[in-house]
Formats: sequence, C-alpha cells, structure tokens
Amino acid sequence: MIDIGRVFATSWTMLRQRFWLLLGMFAVFFAIQMVGSMVLGIVLAIMGAAGAVGIGAGFDDPASLTGMSIVFILFMVLFYGAYLVLMLAQQAAMVTIASPLEEASFGTAMVRGFKSVVPFFIISLILGVGYVALAAVVFAVAGVAGLGGGTAGGIVGGLLLLLFMPVMVYLGCRFAVLVPVVAVDQVFNPLAAIRRSWAVTEGRVLGIFVANLALGVLAVVAFGVPFGLIFGTAVSGDPGSGAPLLLLLLPLVFLPIFVVFVMFVTSYMATLHSEVTGGGSERLEEVFA
Repeated sequence: MIDIGRVFATSWTMLRQRFWLLLGMFAVFFAIQMVGSMVLGIVLAIMGAAGAVGIGAGFDDPASLTGMSIVFILFMVLFYGAYLVLMLAQQAAMVTIASPLEEASFGTAMVRGFKSVVPFFIISLILGVGYVALAAVVFAVAGVAGLGGGTAGGIVGGLLLLLFMPVMVYLGCRFAVLVPVVAVDQVFNPLAAIRRSWAVTEGRVLGIFVANLALGVLAVVAFGVPFGLIFGTAVSGDPGSGAPLLLLLLPLVFLPIFVVFVMFVTSYMATLHSEVTGGGSERLEEVFA
C-alpha cells in the first residue's frame, strides 16, 4: 500500500522546487507546437488555393484530383504524427524534471523526452492492440450470452459488460507509471518497460486507484470552482451591468490553471513512480529539507 498523503505532499514540493524548469519545458514544447500549427495553416491555405484550381481541372483529369487527395491525407497524417511525438516527448521530459529520484538538467530532460518517443509509440501500439482484443472478446461473449435468449443470458451479458470497466481501471493502475519507467528509469525496451511497470505496481493497485481518484477530484475542484463562480456571476447578473462580459475572462482564468495543473500532474506521475519503486527515504528527506 502506498502513502497517498506523501505522494501528494511530495508532488506539491517537487512542483514548487522545480516550477520554473517545468514551466520552461512546457513553454518550449508549446512554442514548437504553435510554430507547427502556423506552418500547417500556411500549407493548408496553399493547398486549398491549389485545390480550388485543381478541382476544375480534376473533372478532366480524375487522376490529378486523386493524387492531390492522397498528398493532402499524407500531409495530415505526418502532421498529427509529429504532434503526437511532441506530446509524448513533452510528457517524458517534464516527468524527468519533476522526478524526486534525480535532479536532471533541462538539456538532459529534453534528450530523455525525445529518446522516449519510439518506446512510447511501440508501447501504445502493444497496449492498444491488447485492449482492443480484450474488448472484442468481452463483447463477443456478452453478445453470445445475450443471443442465448432468456433472462439468464441477458444477465450474463450485462455482467460481462459491467466487469469490463473495472478490468480496464485495474490495467490502468498497473501501467500508471509507464512514462517515468521509460523516462526516469531509462527502460527503453518497450516489453521490459511494460514488465517493470507491472512488477512495481504489484500489490499497490488499490492505493494507486485511490490516489488517481483524489487527483480527479482535485481536477474537478481546480477547474470547476472558478468556472462555477465566473459563469454563475455572469448568468445571474444584470445584463446591463456588464456581468456577462465576465465570460470573456474564462480563457484568461483557465489558461494559467491548465498550465499549472499539467505541471502538477507530471510531478504527481514522477512522485507516484518514486513511491511504488521504493524511492528511498534519504532522497525524500532531501526533497523536504
């Protein structure tokens, strides 16, 4: 069983201690994503203009229109693939910075982030195929039970579907520390990383589930309270008083909350990894010193 209170206390401490490093890493990847989005917009505008001209010609030359469609699809696949790579690298880099197990430099964290992309991608494919296969088996059995007719068949099918969600939650808890296992422990072999995450979370599923549940409640409070206050004031206020203009403040309020919460989540993931792997009391004493 993990110490949930210590997980959140250490997460907050790591966020405070490495706030500017985490914010800087977030800003760097955000800037890269913005530049990529601008490039996408420019390319799409050019392709749109060329496409408008090509559509007319396409009626006379269908092969030309087909070629343009294929190029457009390939470009979008490459763009979103690059975006996914950046997201994975950002998560790995920020978790490395936030880990209480080491004091990685900004450059080291950046390198670890991009080095973790390929293992993460392969792990995602492996787990995705596994989840789809499991879901297919459950739904197939539930369907067969339902086709059997009668009340008993319907009950069996319904129970199987209800049991599917707890199984998914259980698997999510067992793989909750995959990111820091790859980025912090530097286990870049996908199968070895999956095995390590499964091993270090053994006997700690309930604690991880409760900790994740508490994180979800924290997210609801962090985003729900300001939204409720601003939206409630704007809706209940006199239209002539300018109260509805408060709705324009929502993006300005939620942006810093979102950024800080993302930074806290990465600290939480790094601390949870430290907790389930034994972390070391000496290192935790240094964190709170």
